[in-house]
Amino acid sequence: MAASNGKEIDGSIALVTGANRGLGRAFTQALLDRGATKVYAAARNPGSVAFDDSRVVPVALDITDAGAVRAAAQACGDVSVLINNAGAMLQSPFLTAEDPDAARVEMETNYFGTLAMARAFAPVLAAQPGAAHW
Repeated sequence: MAASNGKEIDGSIALVTGANRGLGRAFTQALLDRGATKVYAAARNPGSVAFDDSRVVPVALDITDAGAVRAAAQACGDVSVLINNAGAMLQSPFLTAEDPDAARVEMETNYFGTLAMARAFAPVLAAQPGAAHW
């Protein structure tokens, strides 16, 4: 996406996955700073989302849970910006990992979870004028 001057964000309603820390928290703050009307801040534990801004709406969401993804798409039907930030990085060596399930967790989260979010929110985004997906 081309560099933004913030006008695309002003007045928007966004959902950020993994919004409770790190980049997700930074994305949420950047959206607020650029004039987002509302930001759904999604995390497995919505109590871990801490912003002193009434525009932030904590949402319980595990992107590896298909039912939770569908429920989020229904509950957040006004979203015009979706930022798929949630991810897992267990840093397991590819060939010598003691627990090969780490790779499964990373694929379920980073690939299949993100794909589920994109698919669930595609109709939501399509219904909003000027919607964006990163």
